Amino acid sequence: MRTYDFWRVDVFAARPLEGNPLAVFPRAAGLSDDEMLSIAREMNISETTFVVPPTSAGANYRNRIFTPGGEIPFAGHPSLGTAYVAAMEGLVPMGEGTVTVHQEVGIGVLPIELSVRGGLVERVVMTQGTPKLGTRYRQVAALAKALGVAARDITATKLVPQIASTGVPSLQVPVRSLDVVRELAPDPRALAKVLSRLRGEAGVYVFAFEAEGDADLHARGFFPLHGITEDPATGSAAGACGAYLAANKRLPAKEWFAIEQGLEVHHPSRIEVSVAMARGHPTAVRVAGKVVPVMRGTLSLP
Repeated sequence: MRTYDFWRVDVFAARPLEGNPLAVFPRAAGLSDDEMLSIAREMNISETTFVVPPTSAGANYRNRIFTPGGEIPFAGHPSLGTAYVAAMEGLVPMGEGTVTVHQEVGIGVLPIELSVRGGLVERVVMTQGTPKLGTRYRQVAALAKALGVAARDITATKLVPQIASTGVPSLQVPVRSLDVVRELAPDPRALAKVLSRLRGEAGVYVFAFEAEGDADLHARGFFPLHGITEDPATGSAAGACGAYLAANKRLPAKEWFAIEQGLEVHHPSRIEVSVAMARGHPTAVRVAGKVVPVMRGTLSLP
């Protein structure tokens, strides 16, 4: 009988049972691809990660990320949560202050900073992939119908929905108010059709420039092509949102701005985003948040 220890953590969370849940297997060498997918389906959450030896020079470890639908090259909260577990498991050197981990994922080796005090990781900061802006989606009526809102709820922002990416592309959709975001009634099949027209981009990230708490934006993320009806916190899409706002000159005037997400699915989350600019264009995006341990266990396989 083979046994594999795992952690369950909540990412972008202030306390347990908030944020976005993640299962992490910190010593997953020996598991096959099919076994990893089956385990991800058994865990039945948006992502499960498996730490294996790196294949890239300079990486501390390789992070393989699986949704119930299959392996993906990159995602925000699995990268932050896995770095936290790797540090707590002693897989990377961890002193006091700021510790930098180099995590290999499908899009390359990404630096992740851990803020450590008293042997505990208090905050995790990830530099995401190169910001890229893609197709502007002007079929607003079809998009609005798929989201269960009126077209004017989107057009009132004077912004055009657009594909943006810092590793995983998502369709960024600004809407006119917090109430519109709250009242979204998406049709997963219709959203999947919209995304298929965009060459199967990962998901739709809908946001408003107001929030329930002290955040700057309120957002919801829908990823029907990956079997995720609604994600409680999406670090990759939040980073892409920062790139989109920067490119459209709507970035909040502060070093870090905050996005609240997950309230509608009872997993309140806080994602912090920072965008570096050069000559009016986004050049680098960082995403930060807290990781909270929830449980630990052991999986047994024949």
